[in-house]
Amino acid sequence: MTITSQDRTPYEVERSAALVMGFVNVVGDGCHHLAVAASANGGTLSATVPFHNDGETSDLDPDDALEAMTVLTLAAIVGGGAVIRTHFADQTSEVRGWKLVEFYAKPCSASETFSAYCTDPATGELIPPEWGVEYVAAPRLTV
Repeated sequence: MTITSQDRTPYEVERSAALVMGFVNVVGDGCHHLAVAASANGGTLSATVPFHNDGETSDLDPDDALEAMTVLTLAAIVGGGAVIRTHFADQTSEVRGWKLVEFYAKPCSASETFSAYCTDPATGELIPPEWGVEYVAAPRLTV
């Protein structure tokens, strides 16, 4: 399934843009990667958006943001999720996630994010967590 900008309603465009900016604004300063995914018809569509926040500015690439908005539109319709990984100078990182439902991002707890990252989707078996990664509760978005 392909979603183009012509397929989206003004509401969907507005909500997906608000979600992308909500994710960017909620994590504060630092080096981040936003990953959004939607699952439909046995496949997964995903987009990754690297960005750096510094004070009041962000270097979010408009083309990456548009790609994320497209995936968010599909995720809002069929279900999906978003994750932000924040990288630190000491080579560690924090991961937080949200479930996407009807153009709203429901924050996941640290244990929900850990389970999503550390469970093999094909077998259901546990996967050891990555070194230096802390799974943290996601904050609520104000969009």
